[in-house]
Amino acid sequence: MKKIVLGVATATLLSSSLFAIDMDQVQIFGYGNIYYQNYDYLPNYQSKPESRAKVDLERFVLAPQFLVNDTIKIVSEIEFEHGGTGVTTEYDTLDEFGEFETEIEKGGEVVVEEMYVDFSIMKEFNLKVGHSIVPIGLNSQRHLPSLYLSTMRNISETTILPNTWHESGITAYGKFGEYINYQAMVMTGLNSEFFNSHHWIREGNQKRFESVNADNLAFALRVDLGDVVGSHIGASYYIGNTNQNRNKQQLKSDGTVTIAEVHGVYDEHNIRLRGLALLGTLSDSDTISQANRNLPNALEAKRTPVAHKAVAYLLEAGYNISPLFGYDKEITPFVKYDYVNSMYKTEGVIQADDRYETTTLTMGLAYFVTPQIVVKADYATTSYGPKSKIEDLHFATLAMGFQF
Repeated sequence: MKKIVLGVATATLLSSSLFAIDMDQVQIFGYGNIYYQNYDYLPNYQSKPESRAKVDLERFVLAPQFLVNDTIKIVSEIEFEHGGTGVTTEYDTLDEFGEFETEIEKGGEVVVEEMYVDFSIMKEFNLKVGHSIVPIGLNSQRHLPSLYLSTMRNISETTILPNTWHESGITAYGKFGEYINYQAMVMTGLNSEFFNSHHWIREGNQKRFESVNADNLAFALRVDLGDVVGSHIGASYYIGNTNQNRNKQQLKSDGTVTIAEVHGVYDEHNIRLRGLALLGTLSDSDTISQANRNLPNALEAKRTPVAHKAVAYLLEAGYNISPLFGYDKEITPFVKYDYVNSMYKTEGVIQADDRYETTTLTMGLAYFVTPQIVVKADYATTSYGPKSKIEDLHFATLAMGFQF
């Protein structure tokens, strides 16, 4: 009975003039990706690869916006990953030596990636207040399926940085002249309890918790010259301490994360080029590694050593061959090179491990059914460091992406 009364009251309020919504003020955007993959599977990193296949409803994103007036809008982005939410079991081959780990949010996850109020003040200076994407790397600006040619986002970035990294904070952004674009963001920092060998600082993003520790904040700056959704070159820098954001044991050292990267995109005359070079540094990595060994099991942290430095490189090149045949839909063969080493340099007694150095070569084809719908097919080979003794892994993937 209480539920019925509450429902009637809610409906009455929403139908009143106070809560009435002019649908002309509402905009809805979105995108999604689904893929089939035949791949080499490692029971653990010491085993011989086995051939497996899978289908993944990788993500579906809804991004409703509400235009309050000519200068203020409310922006949101909700991502549904892997088809929903639930408890699932994941098999970890590199950090856990072939062990199962159960996580609540994986195998299904609903994430609010953006939720902020955008204040449009002037061309040179505007503000986003709330939760938004951290302006670091290529994935942060080019994560829609039509903006990368491969079936997967950049392996180089997503191995060591959060995928479409998002934090709460304040972002100033604007444009000077015709070509200079900038973003400067003050945001919540990372938690060093979740740094590890395989993914460096990626898991330090605190989205797994109901509330985010904000004893340490971070700062990011990005500058791009050109069209940020087209051809441009740019660079970004991130800095933030992490050890005061720990849950169980705050450390006296800072655990400072710095990330510097340069990137470029060329998308003209049927040529598509993208490139990135990234260097990340973590101070006090040996202290953090020692402290993480004693974390409780309930925290579900990896507890593997974390490196002092990590590196990532990317180059993707494609050419639209449709004009050669007088065809009006884009068909772009491409090649892609991803290199990442999450244990590039270590400190103290920590030893680098070659199994965390990977090179992935990808060849494929992207067919744009329309500018909003793309079908992709590619074949990738991942090689590990020479001392790892891990055989090359092979992946054949067919994907479809869309946006609206």
